Amino acid sequence: MPTDPDYRFNDKDRILLRDLVTEAKRRLADDPDVEREARLQLRDRLLDPDAIERAADPSPEGDAMVVYVAANEPVQVWRVTSPQEVRPRVEFAEEFLTRYLVDAEQRSRPYLVLVLDQETSRLYRGSVRRLTEVTEHGFPAAPQIPSPEDAIPGPIPNAAPYRGHEERVEQYLKTVDGHLGGYLDAHGPLPLFVIGGTKVLPAFEGLTAHGRQVAGTLALAGMGSESPQDLAERLRPALDDFHARQTAEAVSELDEARGQDRVADGPEKVWTAVADRRVRRLVLEESLVLAGRIVGEGRELETVQVPEPVTLPNPDPDVRPSPPGVATDIVERLVDGAVAAESDVLFVPDGTLPDSGGVAALLRY
Repeated sequence: MPTDPDYRFNDKDRILLRDLVTEAKRRLADDPDVEREARLQLRDRLLDPDAIERAADPSPEGDAMVVYVAANEPVQVWRVTSPQEVRPRVEFAEEFLTRYLVDAEQRSRPYLVLVLDQETSRLYRGSVRRLTEVTEHGFPAAPQIPSPEDAIPGPIPNAAPYRGHEERVEQYLKTVDGHLGGYLDAHGPLPLFVIGGTKVLPAFEGLTAHGRQVAGTLALAGMGSESPQDLAERLRPALDDFHARQTAEAVSELDEARGQDRVADGPEKVWTAVADRRVRRLVLEESLVLAGRIVGEGRELETVQVPEPVTLPNPDPDVRPSPPGVATDIVERLVDGAVAAESDVLFVPDGTLPDSGGVAALLRY
């Protein structure tokens, strides 16, 4: 469900949450496949708006919320960020649908920002709406050279360069690069933007072991004490340029690969390619919403018109639930399947794939 990004819960969020809980209880009562004991536990103890609100994180961390409710399990609430409008909905399954979290992570366009500073270098993880400082894997990283035989321990003086200054800075940058490698090993590769002075940037680029991750640089000194909001604002042009280049390169690669029969176009063909784990890169338009029936042992998709959301702040009594067997989260399933197969996932502006129904896949073979 969508939420206000500036508040933990406001009155509009509470109204929508209660509507969704009411819809979930109605569908629960109509579902013959749910055992009686589980139905009663869900209905009487777990499907409770107040309990869900208590389980939510005390601080707002996004403009959408995913709630997991299951018999014999504690209520779980996840706040996520999405650049596109989130449709409120209720889904039933035999296991938690973590694909919503996977899809939200991909849509948020995650990236890293490394701010190089001789006093303290910092690492930030960014998304479309937020920049958050990383406080693990050695960050923030101040100069701490352990062996006096290698260099003088402690902060690097800001005075005019002295004998051994370049070697000392280089040693420090190697340490920072090692911390960066630890984070990337733990969290996976992400586009990296590096901010630093005109001397430190070339030095870092010349020694880093993660040059392939660098998506852009910004020659600005003294940014180590800037707020995340100010850094995000300064980075906006570089991010926009990077995303534009990403989209252009993806479209160009798709066009070239079509002549080699290595592209799947349209929801049905892409679904089968994802199911067969043949996709190298999945490309989707940002506002794409798909619904359909999954057949053929999970390898085939029959798309249908996307149903209107049943539950809204002012429910329309004429809107009926999705027909039996129709999944309304096909995009999330595609993204989840692609990520599970270690495929790249790229969301592009609406209208980028007009001849592909909003979704295309570059195939491995």
